[in-house]
Amino acid sequence: MKRFGETETIFQDMDRLNPNTQTYKPESLPERESELNQLHSALRPATMGSTPLNVFVYGPTGQGKTVGISLKTNQLQQYANGKDMDLTVVTVRCKGMDKSYHVMTHLVKNIREKRLGPGEELPSGYQQKTLLSMIISELEAISGTVIVVLDEIDAIGQDDYILYELPRAEPKGVRLSIIGITNDLQFRDNLDADVRSSLGEDEIEFAPYNADQLNNILSRRAAGALRKTEVQDIKNPFESLDSQILDSDVVPLASAYAAQESGDAREAIKLMFRACRFADDNGEPVVREEHVRQAHEYLERAAVERGIKSLPTQRATALLTVVQAEISGNTPAETNYLYSVYNKFCIKSDINNLSERRFRDKLNDLVDASILARKRKGRGRGLGMTNLYTLEVQVETVLENLEGDSRLSDLIPNIIHHRHRQ
Repeated sequence: MKRFGETETIFQDMDRLNPNTQTYKPESLPERESELNQLHSALRPATMGSTPLNVFVYGPTGQGKTVGISLKTNQLQQYANGKDMDLTVVTVRCKGMDKSYHVMTHLVKNIREKRLGPGEELPSGYQQKTLLSMIISELEAISGTVIVVLDEIDAIGQDDYILYELPRAEPKGVRLSIIGITNDLQFRDNLDADVRSSLGEDEIEFAPYNADQLNNILSRRAAGALRKTEVQDIKNPFESLDSQILDSDVVPLASAYAAQESGDAREAIKLMFRACRFADDNGEPVVREEHVRQAHEYLERAAVERGIKSLPTQRATALLTVVQAEISGNTPAETNYLYSVYNKFCIKSDINNLSERRFRDKLNDLVDASILARKRKGRGRGLGMTNLYTLEVQVETVLENLEGDSRLSDLIPNIIHHRHRQ
């Protein structure tokens, strides 16, 4: 059994490579200089005694949107404090809030806490119009320039009441600016034209990072996270890394993986962190390419397993039809064969059976999730094409991650029994 403190570590500050920690926040985003300059331009009117522009910020996850806005609003707050300028920044993280009503209650609470200090309760039982009046009253009580940041605002779906009404509000003695942030590009495109015109006076896109940008981000993180390293040259931080701890191909490989798959800096950092942990847990003094490949495989497998565990009932049942076909030696399996298995499963488990077209959609959803593979073949002259499905994961992976699902308790034991008889 391992004991704490008995082995050396390659880490100096693990938090710099832990994408989930809140204790480390980057002090700059060199790869987002252009986007931050656009945001600077939108906020700059506040320094001239005017109202900052409303801004809509969009782009996939892990692109520095929230961090970038925090950097610029903090910078503006520091300027305001030095100039005795009346500025307040209020942030609402909207994840998990599926209606404008929820956003508005949190906005009332957060504005009050800016004025009165922490400990305020969420208002409840009010109509939306009343909540809007409360928000305006609270803003007027604060007065001056107020910037409201609504992070992950796409959580509200089609209920855009807050996005329509808040930019049009005219609280007395307040210069109000709204910054909306979304990871969902479709949400932005589906907004009502009036909402987009008022909220998006400026629109700033944070496009996915490329491999070179991710390389620099990971290099800076590693330079502060691993022993005997210091950032000496921010433009080329890799030169400052201790080659005795980190092989030269490690950061480029991790960056390439992340760039190819998503351009998500958070995923790149997670991959790098896992690779360094594999080396450190094994007592190895050097992080090598093999650790990155091992980490990539580990994270991919973990993502697939999470995806399988969270499948809705119909998708899980569709997946089990392919598992049954695999165990029976009938893969690649055509849709009509899998549909006949699916109907038997529905009867056995008292699941509402879908039409064959909708069942096929569930299979294709599993293909998109990289759980199934699909190929097409001709049925013969004049008979069109058919889809053939196979598993992209091991049978054991599916059964282990669905075995505890009570919705499928009538199916899994029989499939496992049938498998053991093969």
